[in-house]
Amino acid sequence: MSAKTIRLTVADANGRHDLVVAADSTVSELLAVGGVDLRRYVGTTTSGAAIDLDSTVSVTPGDGGVIWLFDRTQTEVGPTSGRTARKDAPLARSHRDPLLLALLLLITAVLLLCAVLTPTPLVVGLSAVTLLGSAVGMLARPVSDSTLSAAYIAPLLGGAAGAVLLAGFHDPGAMIAAGLVAGATIACIRHAQAQVAGTVPRATTAVIAVIWSVFAVVDTAAFLAEIPAAAMTAVHIACAIPIVHYMRAAALDVDPNELIDTPFVIRDAQGLRSGTPVPPSPVHAEAAARQYFIARRRSEAGIVAACTLALLSTLFAVPTAVDRSIESWCVLGGSLGAGFYFLLTSRTVRNGLSRAATLVTGAIVSAVSAAALILSLQPSGLLVALGLLLAGVVVGCLTVPLARDWRSLGWSRTGDIVEGLLLALAPAALLYGSGIAGQILEVFS
Repeated sequence: MSAKTIRLTVADANGRHDLVVAADSTVSELLAVGGVDLRRYVGTTTSGAAIDLDSTVSVTPGDGGVIWLFDRTQTEVGPTSGRTARKDAPLARSHRDPLLLALLLLITAVLLLCAVLTPTPLVVGLSAVTLLGSAVGMLARPVSDSTLSAAYIAPLLGGAAGAVLLAGFHDPGAMIAAGLVAGATIACIRHAQAQVAGTVPRATTAVIAVIWSVFAVVDTAAFLAEIPAAAMTAVHIACAIPIVHYMRAAALDVDPNELIDTPFVIRDAQGLRSGTPVPPSPVHAEAAARQYFIARRRSEAGIVAACTLALLSTLFAVPTAVDRSIESWCVLGGSLGAGFYFLLTSRTVRNGLSRAATLVTGAIVSAVSAAALILSLQPSGLLVALGLLLAGVVVGCLTVPLARDWRSLGWSRTGDIVEGLLLALAPAALLYGSGIAGQILEVFS
């Protein structure tokens, strides 16, 4: 005679109960006998499907099945969680004013250009005081998510002030070294403020301070070693490429012990390892979201800082490569490759500010390098016209597929291959063209 009872498990977030019940009992009867408040809890299967309370336990969940009690009140948002959501809302957005940023950058460029072209004491003094005062004003702003732009702008203003102060000496190497030292000082001060405040912007200020400080130390040593400024700016462009590549993927810190390995997933394949793997820790949604948000901030800070230094270095390195030597051709070709690399990298960058930085940097670097390369080659008017016509045809052919957001595996893989080649070849060409290796050998010989 067949058994009149079945075995099943009733579980919730607090524990589990293994029961033996009559096969013809309904789910509602079972839960009512167990004292479960059906207005608060809803029964589901392990897959998440709701269980009909009038069905018999022999049908759902069946012999050996599981009834999972889901607490409805856990999905309600109370006053406390509402306050927490409002408190954490600034962490999920970044308050930036593009017009203010563009205006500050334009004023900085104008003041720096005036100091370089007419380095009179009055012009230098006024420009330096204005830029330094703006940087100090940025530092006076409280550290918060809404004032994150100060971490990006303040070092740039301080660097411009340091460069302007030495404009009267007409030494580009001294100006670059002083500017980087001043910018690194401002960046470190901002990071110290964020560290004391203990806020999320620490993830941004730390990366910016490290990048500015490393470049400041290297350029100061190069200036003391009397290495030409053109060589150091070419090195800046070469270093910006691997920095951007690294920051795209290395910003998220994951403990290797938190990764689920194959022997844990496939329990019947324990022979793959000598010991039983450690079970993974539970995943908390808020902690994971915060970790991802901080990682995105670090990645954004590294990409923007590297792109800024590469852009400023290009504006000095490319115009100085005019002697038609092999080194000059390498600098021009490497700069053009760097511009194309930034443009291709923007395809895979999802963050808005990082993508804008790579696009703007790639477009300006490519345009400046291409113009300098054309002027150095001095091609005929017919050749230039044919090149522009060919470029127009290519852009015209790409208008429709790009407008319709067409994608293809071949197109994507081709871009990845070209990006990888530029990642390897562009820094190598820039380092060779800078002659930094020969300069270092001369210093130590």
